[in-house]
Amino acid sequence: MSHPRSTRGHDFEPLSYAVVGACIDVQRQLGVHCMEVDYQRALERALGKRGLEFQREVEVAITYEGVVVSKRRVDFVIGDPAHRLLLETKARSAILAEDVEQCLLYLHQGEYQVCLLVNFGQKPLGVRRLVHTPGGERPVIFAPD
Repeated sequence: MSHPRSTRGHDFEPLSYAVVGACIDVQRQLGVHCMEVDYQRALERALGKRGLEFQREVEVAITYEGVVVSKRRVDFVIGDPAHRLLLETKARSAILAEDVEQCLLYLHQGEYQVCLLVNFGQKPLGVRRLVHTPGGERPVIFAPD
């Protein structure tokens, strides 16, 4: 089975689909009115049930001129070193511009390639894929149609 490619040629590997599937399952069972931490705790179980490797609250160093000036925490890093992505969760009525900016910061500063921004507070589940390609291209945001 082939996986969709964006208009810019980025693969959306099976890991992305498995993670989104886990998020959909969590929202189906918990609904849209829980707190963000409730969804995160449920996601730990859903990801584990799917056999996905993950870490919670992973620090991303924010650097200026090669010096760490701050550290932020991304909710999840999922996958193995060869195929991994970031997952940032929200529980509000809509994804905000600052949520997207937060993910772009994690991608750029952490040198990751893919971040899923998932909002459990909207129905259907709010999902944005942000893809970072090092080398000068701006990150690309993919939203479901």
